[in-house]
Amino acid sequence: MSLRKLVLGSHKTITIDDFNLRELSGTPETLTATRGGAAVSSLAGEFQTRLVRLGLLDPQFGGSASTPFGPSEMVSGLLDGDTRNALMEFCKIAKIPYDDQSLTGTQLEAMDNATPDKFLPIQFEAAAGDDPSTRFAKRILRYMRDKGYWIARSPNMCNIVYVEGVNNLGVPNDDAHDRWNDRRLVIQIQQGGKPVLVINDEATTEPGRHYTQNPLVAQGAARIAFGQYKAWVVGLHNGKQPALRQAGTIRVHRDLNKDAKRSASDPLDIGDWFFINQHTTSETLIPELVGKFSAGCLVGRRYRSHMTFLATIKKDVRYQLNNAYMFVTAIIPGDDLAAKQPI
Repeated sequence: MSLRKLVLGSHKTITIDDFNLRELSGTPETLTATRGGAAVSSLAGEFQTRLVRLGLLDPQFGGSASTPFGPSEMVSGLLDGDTRNALMEFCKIAKIPYDDQSLTGTQLEAMDNATPDKFLPIQFEAAAGDDPSTRFAKRILRYMRDKGYWIARSPNMCNIVYVEGVNNLGVPNDDAHDRWNDRRLVIQIQQGGKPVLVINDEATTEPGRHYTQNPLVAQGAARIAFGQYKAWVVGLHNGKQPALRQAGTIRVHRDLNKDAKRSASDPLDIGDWFFINQHTTSETLIPELVGKFSAGCLVGRRYRSHMTFLATIKKDVRYQLNNAYMFVTAIIPGDDLAAKQPI
């Protein structure tokens, strides 16, 4: 349905007077429809859905102990601060006026006419002249697209992805235990649609040998399940190291038999209290082995590279406009990437 059709007849402009601005305890300010009846209520959900599909507003994410996590078609129905920030980004890209006090007919008409592949295209397919880094980025994006994962399309946004068991060009390795043989990646989509790997660092997505053999909980060390999550905020690891700190729900395999694998017999667990952070190692050394540096966290091998990673994602417009923004991250298996999107 056209966004304009939802408001024609009763409103030509939806102003802030149609909503109740209220402060919710512990959350950003939220706009909820209180006037305008079903038209305004329906507009909120349709409005959010359009922004999600344009790659400007994070979708809702969900999963369970038995179901992999990923984006859903559900929207919150609340015109919250992140929704308004996504509208601001839409207006900036569309080169139309943004007014924090209203939704105008110009904005609604522009959104009606915008489709993802035209408004914010992505060059998914390999092209002559692509360098190895671009080919790797495109393979990941095609994999994410085919899995139904959400992709941030604005040039001012970041896509955080970890690929397990590959080298810097996406070539599978032996994924040996206790080694830095995974990749921490940040992909941005340039204006015009070309993907760029702005971060491509050594990392681990798995606990090291120490905590595999000496887990912090009786059920076994946590190994994050493959999927896409919205679960991390800027904060501190262990109260001191700058990091992305887990604040949302994720799904993990519990390595009860201590075989350093995601076994079919592993118990599956979900929660927001696992302290599965995105952090690094030591300022003073580059460790040869993972060792005690990961009990299940997503860990970058080099401290300086980690600080560059944090500086890069903090430039994301969603974080710039809301420093409590919760980052989305995908964790994908390198062998499946190679099978589905060959080099």
